[in-house]
Amino acid sequence: MLVAQLNGQRIEADDAERGPAYRCPNCRDAVVLKKGRIVAHHFAHKPPHDCTWGKGETDEHRQAKKLFRNEFVRRGLRAEVEYEVSSLPDDRRADVVVWSPQGQAYALELQHSSVDYGNLEHRTRSYSHAGFRVIWIPFLRPKLSQDAKALGPEVDGDFRIRRYPARPFERWVHGFYFGQFWIYDPSRKALWKAKFNPHKMFVEPFKWYDSEGVEQRVGGYWKISKKWRELTLWGPYGLDQVRIESLNRKATEIGKHRYPGGTVGWFVE
Repeated sequence: MLVAQLNGQRIEADDAERGPAYRCPNCRDAVVLKKGRIVAHHFAHKPPHDCTWGKGETDEHRQAKKLFRNEFVRRGLRAEVEYEVSSLPDDRRADVVVWSPQGQAYALELQHSSVDYGNLEHRTRSYSHAGFRVIWIPFLRPKLSQDAKALGPEVDGDFRIRRYPARPFERWVHGFYFGQFWIYDPSRKALWKAKFNPHKMFVEPFKWYDSEGVEQRVGGYWKISKKWRELTLWGPYGLDQVRIESLNRKATEIGKHRYPGGTVGWFVE
């Protein structure tokens, strides 16, 4: 967690000093301030505990939240990390909330780990009802980014990963934003504009003879992979190269994906 409570007031780990009695904003149990030279300053529960806030959170995720918040503050905008939205289910924190000069709130959901469809739908709907415009931002896994191949100027796209194991929530986000999305690259601390396309696999031909000596054949054709997607990337874009705009969508149901309607956030370069 990047945020705790001190005497009932919100305080960030970067601004905190060792010594005072800090409390978790969720369970109100004691938390310990962790400050070092390598990992992001944060608070951690004293074991044993069963509070889900901060549980399993990676340092990459904490660093990303601070990076996005700091960039928008640098522009003179109000921005806060781990901002509580009372209408959200379970974990009521938005990773980062940014307010436009006109006062419109945008919630940035930096999705480092998988999340089920029900949670995606519920949180998106809850943000809309609370007047927040959500932007879902998956993380590009470092090992996969190394597989990206540069494309020539005659091809649409800057890089491509031909065998990308798209997680279910990434496929949901792709459809939610009408067949494209933005993905955060922690190795570059930058954003890519991204798009999925089907990955075609060639089934090698194979022949054999059955018990009656009749030749049998299979394969020799292309098929669409259920596991893999082809990921095309445009960029990378530094956080200082993008701005936030609003995007309207209607409630839609496509196969097993249900997309709530409303106004959401979107990056433009």
